[in-house]
Amino acid sequence: MSIIYRATKGAPLSADEIDGNFKELEERLTHLEEHPERGEGIGKIQVVNDQMTLIGTFGSDFGTFYLPKASLNPCGSWTSQIPYQKLDLVTYENTLYCCVRDHVSTTWTQDEGAWKDILSLPKPSSNTLPLYEKATLPREENLGKLALLLEEEGLALIFFNGKTWQRLLKGDNL
Repeated sequence: MSIIYRATKGAPLSADEIDGNFKELEERLTHLEEHPERGEGIGKIQVVNDQMTLIGTFGSDFGTFYLPKASLNPCGSWTSQIPYQKLDLVTYENTLYCCVRDHVSTTWTQDEGAWKDILSLPKPSSNTLPLYEKATLPREENLGKLALLLEEEGLALIFFNGKTWQRLLKGDNL
């Protein structure tokens, strides 16, 4: 039923027509309460480099946001009496650690709570590491095998992760 307007009818409404109008409005309101219209939600998330864009289900652009980047700082081997800062990376006994709080190092056992282990590698079988160029890297190797890679920028410490060779400090695959 549709609502009857006095101006459209050109005469006063009857009591039944007024009741009908109220009944129609109540039914419409009840339907809206029982079936709320869904608002626009997140339909798509695009990440390109350090930017994330949110696009709504109806195509609205909710904006582009910059993603935070961790700035890791490779520091070499752990040494006592050194001021370390959060996100410093060190190696200690074939394990790569990331500093979780600023501190001045004392002994490893006292400082151990300031570090989170990132990657543990088996102890190399010899004191020398093989030296490769990218073209000479073996396709298969033992998991955790350490080597040096000669690149234009200099030497990089690499390891075999079971599938590919990976730079130890940068974390990217070769």
